[in-house]
Amino acid sequence: MEDSILSKDLIEAFRPIMEMNNARFRQVRTMLAGFIATHERDLKYMDEYMDTLFDFMDPQSETEMLMRQYCDYIATFDTKEAKDRINYLDNSMGYMTKIVYAAGLVAQKLHKGQTDKGGHDYFESHLLKVAARGFDWKEKVVGFLHDVAEDCEITVDVILEKLDTELSKITENPKENWYEEEWWEEWMEDIDVYPCTVTHSITDEERNDIIMALNLLNHNTASSREEYIKRIAGNSLALRVKLNDLENNMDISRIPDPTEKDLERNKRYQKEYEFLMTMLRDSINNEPNLL
Repeated sequence: MEDSILSKDLIEAFRPIMEMNNARFRQVRTMLAGFIATHERDLKYMDEYMDTLFDFMDPQSETEMLMRQYCDYIATFDTKEAKDRINYLDNSMGYMTKIVYAAGLVAQKLHKGQTDKGGHDYFESHLLKVAARGFDWKEKVVGFLHDVAEDCEITVDVILEKLDTELSKITENPKENWYEEEWWEEWMEDIDVYPCTVTHSITDEERNDIIMALNLLNHNTASSREEYIKRIAGNSLALRVKLNDLENNMDISRIPDPTEKDLERNKRYQKEYEFLMTMLRDSINNEPNLL
């Protein structure tokens, strides 16, 4: 009886918010119809209305579908912008979270027992932090897996096979509250958004992007350190992950008693970081289609 009363009270308490959100949804839907009818192209102006949907958007909801209609309209005059927005939406809704988690599991298992130069667990001290710095799901996936090929003597193709295997285990779990299962780790709370029950299917293009980045990030495939860094600079995904990697590596505090060799290596990291940051800025300013 008390639960019933509590439910009614909660419903009444949230009713004004629900009504306000419904009114906002109707307003945005009307505005979108107007944008399409008048062939509006000013993204900044349209975003002022459309971005309010994120305040009350749930996965698989009418609100999300309305935002996807907006992205479809943007695609009629700016395909790259529309694609970027769809990727952002998918990330925000949690469609990629289980993919990121699967990558974390692969890295955790393959790097088990390894430590960093300060003697700390390699997964916790380095890979988690590199993945957490990732802007989108691919940066996080590659962040988790970027050292596997060179540290664990496993090919990139095998890494992707293991990723698929872990992802299948997660997505095929029949329990509704999957986050409460034994294989859910607390570290994911700091890595990505709450997962949606629906999981994105990795496309061939996305898979190839990940494979290319992982190959470039394996310094064993380059003839020298200089060539290694220069190759990475030409690939957006690898470049961003390497910047995240270097940021963590430059944290000298992780080494209790740094030697002269450690300090020299840190200087090299700083130079590489500055070079890659310059390349990233140049690519953003001069070659927008690269990123």
